[in-house]
Amino acid sequence: MTVGRRSLFFLGVMATCLLLVPATPGEFRWVNYAMAGLALFWAVAVGIEDVATRRDVAHRDAARGPDGR
Repeated sequence: MTVGRRSLFFLGVMATCLLLVPATPGEFRWVNYAMAGLALFWAVAVGIEDVATRRDVAHRDAARGPDGR
């Protein structure tokens, strides 16, 4: 199983938000944490979608048979 590009993008956004926490003023750090949480949510949601789609396509292709019908 591989991780899709969209999941990796959102994981990268999450990492960027967390790396910016020390440079952010104390009163606004909650924004970094909130955006990191939102990015994590989307990474997981998109990852689940990718896994479900791959299973569905594999199942559909297996049901068609060798001639593609």
